[in-house]
Amino acid sequence: MFSDPFVRVLLLIFVAGLALTIWLWRSATRANPLHVRLSAAPGKHLTPVADPAAIVRTGAPLPPMLTRIAAFGEKLGGTGQDRQANIRLLAQAGWRRPEALGLFMAIKYGCGILLLSVALWGVLGPQDRFGLTGLAVGLIALFAGTTLPEFLVKLRAARRHEALSRSMPDALDLMVICAEAGLPFPRILKTVSRELALSAPTMADELAYTSAELQLLPDRTLALRHLAERTRVPTIESMVGSLVQAERYGTPLAQALRTIAEESRSRLILELEERAGKLPAQLSVPLMTLILPPVVAIVATPALMRVIRTLLQ
Repeated sequence: MFSDPFVRVLLLIFVAGLALTIWLWRSATRANPLHVRLSAAPGKHLTPVADPAAIVRTGAPLPPMLTRIAAFGEKLGGTGQDRQANIRLLAQAGWRRPEALGLFMAIKYGCGILLLSVALWGVLGPQDRFGLTGLAVGLIALFAGTTLPEFLVKLRAARRHEALSRSMPDALDLMVICAEAGLPFPRILKTVSRELALSAPTMADELAYTSAELQLLPDRTLALRHLAERTRVPTIESMVGSLVQAERYGTPLAQALRTIAEESRSRLILELEERAGKLPAQLSVPLMTLILPPVVAIVATPALMRVIRTLLQ
């Protein structure tokens, strides 16, 4: 195999790309000496803690083995921008633990290596395992294995997004009732989360998490912005913006929540009407592929049988 010049060039390009990737990864993860010295100074902090999972810890502690796996996977997170994107995606999927990123990266690359091993040693024969066929199949298997966990996380995030969008009008109606009863905002979130625990568990979980943040964070605006960043639901973002403005300008809480509830209900009705309007166009493809061929076959079968009989005679 190595006698072929083309294989040697491919191997050289692969080794050079691997070396460049390692060098760039080490350069991106190397700490700035100035930042290290500033962070080591007493009473000095570069940035405030803005991660909700670092403030409110959910769930039981992980076993030591999973903790070590998460610490190893944390090193595979990539650049700071990639890490923030993955943390945001995991938060949208409902995983807010500090170890979630490390476990996700470990599972992602572990699935890639597992699928690569299955493809090379379970599908290909010994003669194709270390050739160009093995290289192509291995790269495809590695790409598919590392993409599958991310696809599943995005699918779960999309389902949570849909559930939050559907349950937001009901949650706002309950908030209006609680606000008119004179409850403070943290108590409103706790009461609504308890009432929605059976009908809308996703919304109840987010509101309970935000209620816990309101008890720990000194600024209510920061906790509300964390809620908008975690969910990325337009209705919740609108609610957060309206509540922040209401607190800034002194608008009554019940009036602000009533306005947001009306807008949320109107937006949900418009979305449902839009989906109903798209339904005939979406049903045209199943109609043509599943219903039209049997109808054509039933109509054309007698004439076709008559033609066949005429030809046979």
